[in-house]
Amino acid sequence: MFEIRIICETADVPRVAQAVLGSVDATSIRRYPTRDRTRTRLYITAEHRGTHADCTVCDQDGMTLWLLPDGSEQRRPCTGIGDEDMLAAGLLVGSRRSEPWTANDRSTQAPF
Repeated sequence: MFEIRIICETADVPRVAQAVLGSVDATSIRRYPTRDRTRTRLYITAEHRGTHADCTVCDQDGMTLWLLPDGSEQRRPCTGIGDEDMLAAGLLVGSRRSEPWTANDRSTQAPF
């Protein structure tokens, strides 16, 4: 298990998160503003990408439909995180909330 820390422009969070999450299996994601509140810090706790043999999000093939920043859709590597959890964590375009996500309970938690 390892942790990835990313600092990026707030508007770039969905694009950056999707790029990283397509190459690892996330176990938790936390999102915070930087101290000057001009950018966003993402903390992704992850493991090396598995086979997704028991994944309910991608139907065990390792690929899922991604919503891209331009509004189109494309099949990309599965993150193991469902759309509702991605939206609640602020990782999809148009997300306004930023609740932490943890794989253990497979549901979003209360805002921090």
